[in-house]
Amino acid sequence: MLLMSGAEIEHALMVQYLYAAYSLNGEQETEARRALVEGWRASILSVAREEMGHLLTVQNVLVLLGAPVNFGREMMPWDHEYYPFPFTLDPLSIKSLQCFIYAEMPRPESLGVDPPGKRRQKYAPSITLETQRDIINEVKSELAKRFDKGRIDTDMHRVGQLYDEIIALISDPQLIPDSAFDEASYEKQASWDDWGRGYKSAPRLLDPEGDLVEAKGNSDGSDSEPAAPSSRDAHVQIERVATRTQAVKVLRALAAQGEAPHLMEDETGEPSHFERFIEIYQDLQDLEASDKPWNPIYAVPRNPTTRVDFAKLKPNDTTLIHVDATSAHLFAQLFNQRYRLLLNYLAHTFRLARTSRIDQPSLRAMIMHRAFGEMYNLKTIAGLLVRLPLHGGGGDERAAAPFEMPYSLDLPAADRDIWRLYEDLLASAQHTCSEMFRCAKLIPGMSDEISRIGGDVYLRTLMNLDSQTQLWISKIIAGES
Repeated sequence: MLLMSGAEIEHALMVQYLYAAYSLNGEQETEARRALVEGWRASILSVAREEMGHLLTVQNVLVLLGAPVNFGREMMPWDHEYYPFPFTLDPLSIKSLQCFIYAEMPRPESLGVDPPGKRRQKYAPSITLETQRDIINEVKSELAKRFDKGRIDTDMHRVGQLYDEIIALISDPQLIPDSAFDEASYEKQASWDDWGRGYKSAPRLLDPEGDLVEAKGNSDGSDSEPAAPSSRDAHVQIERVATRTQAVKVLRALAAQGEAPHLMEDETGEPSHFERFIEIYQDLQDLEASDKPWNPIYAVPRNPTTRVDFAKLKPNDTTLIHVDATSAHLFAQLFNQRYRLLLNYLAHTFRLARTSRIDQPSLRAMIMHRAFGEMYNLKTIAGLLVRLPLHGGGGDERAAAPFEMPYSLDLPAADRDIWRLYEDLLASAQHTCSEMFRCAKLIPGMSDEISRIGGDVYLRTLMNLDSQTQLWISKIIAGES
């Protein structure tokens, strides 16, 4: 139960962080503003990538204990015994950052603990421990007001609290005997070699003592040496586990990456999620307090959905009569279809690992390739959505990625039926793309709207790639591959 909750929470946090990153508007007037916004986006996306590593690592621990993998999550706002805060897709703001900071904040007693040795690289010297404590107190005060004063300690939870309970549970042989750990599952688990290579940080120089070397600038402003690491870098941790000791170690590493990696013995020098959010929080506060504030956020909705409650429409209300034919609505449906494909691919890799060797070309490797492709598709479609009006009539409100969970993520029992499921999902996505082009010919202005954002080129490319995938899957079903 605790590990299942941990998987759901990692998934939920990853999605909420992605939504916040996608809500940032990089189309600013000056280069300095664009750089600042893109810096925030890169930092939040690094956190989301690290959460993906956490999600896969928790699946590995589930597999070690003989439990099924869990890629589910709560879809709508909901309070859960271990959820940090009710699940909500919010654009980046002071309020959403307060929730992120509370979820990732360390134990109060750990603030002020000196890092081991000299290896700790300070990313933001201006954000002192005293400032961090002040921000934590401010966040607690504001959240207490928002979630009813006095309830914050029972209704909101640090992610570290859940990991503390999981670690205590797994560490106790009286609660989980040694026989429950299946070391043979090691080869079936996700590894960094499989999923982490694309998120490797740039090389860094070290001095003879092992400390990071600061970049030295030339007179022309260029760097003669690789720059020191920035908070934009992602340090994705995906670890396989075969023993109780290894499981405890990797879970502690995940908790530390969120709260305070400098408390780890094998410290990586990367900023924690908490530190990254603190930096952005202070930047946003400074922006709001400036003499000339500007808006770095798209006007995207809270909890966007492709569903329409027609029961609430008045009898003569025709404003939503073409809701299913707007560019934004169809792109949002396409986003949900690709999201479901990604989650199914991820779950399928764990099943295929039971029957294929990781070090040899296999169907599992091909499915992993499809999963990376769907990650790219989600990023691309999310970028297209924020450039579209939320409603067909125009306006300043922008559309956004809905991240709606499908009615089921259960894979069929038979392998052949899993491939047939992929055929159906790809056919649905193809239909959505075709419907987009069909509607574009019938609805005035829709074709120009899709072309303006480059959506027509993307859709044609996607349909071509999907046709190739469908052909490959049909051969697998026919037993030709």
